Amino acid sequence: MLRLAGTLAASAVLALSPVSSGSVSVAYAGSLVQTMQGPLAAALQRDTGLRFAGEPGGSKELANLIRAGLREPDVFITADPSVLRRLPVEDVQVLGHARLLIGYSPHSSYRKLFEQAARGQRSILSVLETAGVKIGRTDPRLDPKGSLTIRAVEMLARDEHDPGAAATILRRAAVFPEESLFVRVETANLDAGFFYSTETSGRRLPVIELPPNAALSHEITYAVAIPRTAPHPRAARIFVNYIMRGRGRAILQQAGLDTP
Repeated sequence: MLRLAGTLAASAVLALSPVSSGSVSVAYAGSLVQTMQGPLAAALQRDTGLRFAGEPGGSKELANLIRAGLREPDVFITADPSVLRRLPVEDVQVLGHARLLIGYSPHSSYRKLFEQAARGQRSILSVLETAGVKIGRTDPRLDPKGSLTIRAVEMLARDEHDPGAAATILRRAAVFPEESLFVRVETANLDAGFFYSTETSGRRLPVIELPPNAALSHEITYAVAIPRTAPHPRAARIFVNYIMRGRGRAILQQAGLDTP
């Protein structure tokens, strides 16, 4: 049985002393791409000497690649801890939690409607139902956020006693890879999309906060693990220690992750 631990075993903890050279390969949830490839990668190399070599993607998709032997990362970070149950991993830890929200383009033709919804002056459901509004979401077969988006829309429709609206909104919403959805909204190719709080924090994308029952913050859990096939286990342990209790932890907090 998979057990999510709050701390590493003492034998697994390495000091954050710089290493002479080398890199750490990390397969990670695409919702963290901005933080991982930006401030965290830079700080990691400065503080430890490790170069960050990351591959973002949907958590289910990455888990499938690792299980099939098509990827052998040193570290795996997932937004769906359940996928770890079928992988040969160790040192599994809860990295933190996020919430689901809607990000919308400041250049959207429907910006005023989104602003009204963000202020509580218009129902979120009515804005999503507006003819012409282009919404993006991720594939529930590859990304846990895709599954959570479906549930969130269904909850919004249930709250407004309009269950048929959920099917209409989800049918009209276009499906895109997690790592490209943000750019499509940012550039106004889409008017809005469903995101984790980790994707919008500190970026120029206004958001609509969802009601607590639809934000699903109690279910959005990021976990980190080291595969037993990790090519560089020492680098893996340094990296995990860095994001769990080193400077990387603060960087993830600034990115909108609610760390334990």
